[in-house]
Amino acid sequence: MSGPGKLVGLFLAAVALSLATAAPALAQPRLTESTPKQDARLGRPPQVVRLCFSEPIARSGSADYTLSLARAGGGTVPLTASPSEDGTCLEARPSWPQQAAGAYTLFWMVRQEQGGQSLSGSLTFTVAPPEPPDVLRLAILTTVSVAGAAAAGLVLTLIRRSIGYEPHRPQAEAESESLVGHH
Repeated sequence: MSGPGKLVGLFLAAVALSLATAAPALAQPRLTESTPKQDARLGRPPQVVRLCFSEPIARSGSADYTLSLARAGGGTVPLTASPSEDGTCLEARPSWPQQAAGAYTLFWMVRQEQGGQSLSGSLTFTVAPPEPPDVLRLAILTTVSVAGAAAAGLVLTLIRRSIGYEPHRPQAEAESESLVGHH
């Protein structure tokens, strides 16, 4: 290779190397997993809310991550948050109110451990305990079912009697009646 060709090759190699090493530094953490999931409908309030990210987040000070749990219609739910040991997840333990049913939004912000870029977002979910069964409706359905079965039985019995079908009558008794009448 000649001098200018060699210089162009070294230049291209240096550019490629700098791009390869700069790309991770420019990467931004992203949310990869959450518990509860976005738009989840839960039967009871979760004891732990967990957010996991694509890379470690900064965790040296209180400004490195923030979490706020807001209730639809106003008010917030106090919570304590802590990062996981490897720094890729945040866990929050809410102090749920006595009546926790409702819609909630978790607002969060984290900073990247390497580079300090921040990422923020929100996660919504609903706490709606299962509704108790409607006892009156179940009672009416049961009554209608039993009444329908009784009515069907009555109709079938009347039809059977009108055509003279008697399946429970012993065969010998039926034959003796027919012989008595023919003598």
